[in-house]
Amino acid sequence: MGQRAPRDINSFYSGLKGRQIILTAFLLSITIHVITIMAFQGIFPVSWFRGEHRAYRVYLIRPPMKEIMESSEKDQAATAQIPGEQPLRNKEATISLETRDPSYRPYTSVLKERILSHWTYPWSARSNLIQGDLLIVFRLDRGGNLIDCNIARPSGHEILDTFALEAIRSASPFPPFPETITVQFLNINASFAYQLRFEQ
Repeated sequence: MGQRAPRDINSFYSGLKGRQIILTAFLLSITIHVITIMAFQGIFPVSWFRGEHRAYRVYLIRPPMKEIMESSEKDQAATAQIPGEQPLRNKEATISLETRDPSYRPYTSVLKERILSHWTYPWSARSNLIQGDLLIVFRLDRGGNLIDCNIARPSGHEILDTFALEAIRSASPFPPFPETITVQFLNINASFAYQLRFEQ
């Protein structure tokens, strides 16, 4: 009779370990799939793994617009009826510094006088016989404060434009609007002419 060859015990154990790993992995995979399917079907109580949920109810309440509008109108009416003041009819007006409108002329005369007291003909421009005219638009609020100042039509010479702008800025702030001016803002067109006179 032939004798069986002795089996290597190490190869037996390594084969057994390999089968156990495959079997364990297979069982673990099946378990995970079953739990996932049950959770999606609502069978498995997934809520056990979640924290406690709280539900909050939010109410959106519309503000009482009618009361707000009435209150706002009353406040505006009270502000407009301060003794010695006229209600503001328009938000703004655009006029010329040379206007003949009796509502604006007394005020523009004061503005013109103040601007002229700060306006000078730059010496370097005179010595180089530089002349020109320009138009500046500046904006005032009711307090006479200068809000904006821009060149609408340049003279073609930067030095002349700069000195005219500086005259308006130096003259500000101007006096507050008189009662005859009922707008909140005034846009004023101011012309500046630099002309040299030659005597014969």
